[in-house]
Amino acid sequence: MRVDRERAIFICDYCGSETVPPATDDGVMVLGQAKEKCPLCDQPLKQASLEQYDLLYCEQCHGMLVSMDDLPQLIAALRTHFAAPAAYIAPRSSDDAERVLHCPKCGAAMDDHVYGGGGNVNVDTCETCESIWLDRGELRKIASAADHPAYT
Repeated sequence: MRVDRERAIFICDYCGSETVPPATDDGVMVLGQAKEKCPLCDQPLKQASLEQYDLLYCEQCHGMLVSMDDLPQLIAALRTHFAAPAAYIAPRSSDDAERVLHCPKCGAAMDDHVYGGGGNVNVDTCETCESIWLDRGELRKIASAADHPAYT
């Protein structure tokens, strides 16, 4: 089967049938294998889609690499689904403060800093690839929080 990325489905070229891949608990639809590896657990990443936005996803730790350009629109799309605040997600531990992640795309050390919008989370960014690494639950926490007044 081949992937129709625009419609986020698989199509069989033999019989013409179409299948929607199942979504993970995070709502991510895994579409195929990627060549990049997870910066946290070193497992192969998957090509995936969330709300029609492409991203790289780790099935092991549930982290995701999102384009900086796509993040605001992805957050806006996710906010249409959230009527209540996210469950409490603990901030990164002090052990995580010293971690250095390397970009799955280019291998450069990623910058760790506080996300400027809502959610009170730290994110890891690669300015070269214009990508953001979000740990498990961080995207949901950002999307379910109100934006900082300067960003609305």
